[in-house]
Amino acid sequence: MPDVDLDERDRALWRALTLMGRRLVAGLEQRLQSQAAISVPDFDILTALDATEDGRLRAGSLGELLGWEKSRTSHHVSRMEERGLVRRFTCDEDHRGTWVEMGEAGREALDRALPVFAAHLKDGLVDVVSPEEAEVAARVALRVLEAAPASSCSAEIDRLAEELGVSATATS
Repeated sequence: MPDVDLDERDRALWRALTLMGRRLVAGLEQRLQSQAAISVPDFDILTALDATEDGRLRAGSLGELLGWEKSRTSHHVSRMEERGLVRRFTCDEDHRGTWVEMGEAGREALDRALPVFAAHLKDGLVDVVSPEEAEVAARVALRVLEAAPASSCSAEIDRLAEELGVSATATS
């Protein structure tokens, strides 16, 4: 077995962070399914589309924004399209790319989901973590994201840094 320079505290930190993330996402999944009839990945796609000026993104850009593989994005968008949450159409500019746009059912689902998400975020994070702890957590999260080998979501990391008021250099 290779020599691994991790102590019990390092492993415990990893477990605590991953368990925290899983519990937050699992709780949101449960709430979204029961109160808005969508999943967390559906919500992620709908909020990404909603954040754009024209309510649409190229499929590749959507996957990059979410940090998803191309096939995962394609399969999930297909399932959402079958439910009328989104629609896909060919890019007129180059006829190679595909646009993903929120459908009417997607808008209705997102409108139902946003208060559910806000309540979950408040209950599970905002009311639990002080503003000072939140700032530290934001800096740590961005530093870890920037150090990760995957660069597919670099634009999203930059956007998050801006929204959190933390510059890329401040996280280093």
